[in-house]
Parts: sequence; C-alpha cells; structure tokens
Amino acid sequence: MPHCQDPAKREFTDCSGYTTRYEYDWYGQQIAVHREEGISTYSSYNPRGQLVSQKDAQGRETRYEYSTAGDLTAIIAPDGSRSETQYDAWGKAISTTQGGLTRSMGYDAAGRITVLTNENGSQSTFRYDPVDRLTEQRGFDGRTQRYHYDLTGKLTQSEDEGLITLWHYDASDRITRRTVNGEPAEQWQYDDHGWLTEISHLSEGHRVAVHYGYDDKGRLTGERQTVENPETGEMLWEHETGHAYSEQGLATRQEPDGLPPVEWLTYGSGYLAGMKLGGTPLVEYTRDRLHRETARSFGGEAYELATAWNTSGQLRSDSCH
Repeated sequence: MPHCQDPAKREFTDCSGYTTRYEYDWYGQQIAVHREEGISTYSSYNPRGQLVSQKDAQGRETRYEYSTAGDLTAIIAPDGSRSETQYDAWGKAISTTQGGLTRSMGYDAAGRITVLTNENGSQSTFRYDPVDRLTEQRGFDGRTQRYHYDLTGKLTQSEDEGLITLWHYDASDRITRRTVNGEPAEQWQYDDHGWLTEISHLSEGHRVAVHYGYDDKGRLTGERQTVENPETGEMLWEHETGHAYSEQGLATRQEPDGLPPVEWLTYGSGYLAGMKLGGTPLVEYTRDRLHRETARSFGGEAYELATAWNTSGQLRSDSCH
C-alpha cells in the first residue's frame, strides 16, 4: 500500500486498476474512504478516540454514545431509532433495549452469565462447573439440557429430556462415534493427516455413509455417498462427485456421476464471470469497475437480466428481457 508525502493518507489499487483512497487524522484514525464511482464514507471520533459517527455515501448518519467508563451505551440509527445497552460496575452488559423491548442478563461472582431474561419476561438459566464449563441449561421453553466432560475438557455425555448421548474420541481427541440411549448414531473416520474421510450412520437398517477424498493441499477432491447392507456389505446405492480447483485454489469444476460437469469461470481474485454445464454456457455475468453485476445473460443471451446501481452503491433497478 503506497504512502504519499502525508503519512496519514494512503491509497490502494486493486488488480483491475481501481483505486480506493483512505484518509486519516493525525491520531491514525480513519476518517474517510473514497471508492470508485464517487462513493465516499466518513467517520468521526471523540477526544478519547471512540467512534461517534459514521456517514454513508448518501449522507445518512449513524451515531454512537459511550459511558464515562468507555462502554458503548447507545447506537442511534439514521432514522432516529435507538439501541441502548446498560452495564454493571465490571463492564458487563446487563440489559439491551431496542424498539421499546428489553433483554436483561445476570451473572455470578465469576462473571459467568447465569440468567437471560427475554423481551417477554421468560428466563433461560445456566450452570457451570468449577472450571467454567457449562453443565446445565434450562431454556425459555423449560427444557433442561445437561453436559458432562472428561478430565481434558471433552464433552462425553449430554442429556436432553430423556435422550442421553455419549461422545467417544480417539487418542488424538477426534470424535469417532456417538450413541443415543445406547444405540449407535454417527461414526467418524480420519486419515493420517487428521482429515475426515468418512462419516456414517444407520438408517432403517442400512448403513449410510459419505466418503471424502483430498489432494495434497487438503482440498476436497471427491465426495462419495453410499448405502449398503451392514451385515453383508452389499452396495445398494452409490453416487460420487468430483471437485477441481485453479492454481489460485478457487473451485472451478464439479463433476457428478453420470452428469455433465459444472464449471465456474472466474477472473481476478475470484469474481464469477460465468458458468457452464458440460460445454454449454449456462449464465454469463458482466460487471462494472467495482465488480458489481450489471448484466446476466442466460442460455446464450436468450434472456438477460440487467442491473443498475446509483452513485451510493445501492441497487437502483433490475430488468429482465
């Protein structure tokens, strides 16, 4: 990012040659951003360096208020509506009010939230163990959930109104299986890199699994879904989808079994320029200098969706012809 003579001003030029300029005050606080197409936003601060207002490209202002302790106490939207927050002596939020509705929070001596009261007056309560792990939560609907952990902090058992779930891990602390009320639920398998290679469960007597393959960079290259008889190993159904990437690591191709591949055409840092199904163009995008979509054509321009923006960057119109 090049500097001009005044060290409090900078500019950035993207890969398409479009420049964004930044202005700062002498304290290093950003006070303005000027983008292409004349779009500018402005910020101002109080003597303590706290943001007190922001103006968008249309001049609409959002203001911020603080307590003497530096806590954000109010946000005033451009339409004048207020969102207010109150704090205790330790700086923890104890209530928030927006649109005349208030939500409040209570804490224990350790600073952990123990009760949350919603806008209707209903409460949700929380309990913890001596090392701050959540052990019980009673929801707004009265439902109670409990949690148990091992000595290293891993969740080993959860209870939810009669449903008891046990969680099992391998020597590397990766989850390997889960049971619900003693019945097998999901199973997870990993390769030597620690990447997930399979997740499976039983459904109506069948073993349903998803298998994952990766390249040497850890990117997903294959996803195979299978349904088999768990007793005989007979394959009842199988479907595989392949994935490919550009040199920049962007997804460029997806190829489902027995179907033409889907391709994504991109430019620059990954802006989508079009999609193809096999060799047939599906959709093409035209973009402006800010990479905003201005036209979208379908099926070799049989249909076209045109989009227009105003100088503030807001959508002005959409038309299809």
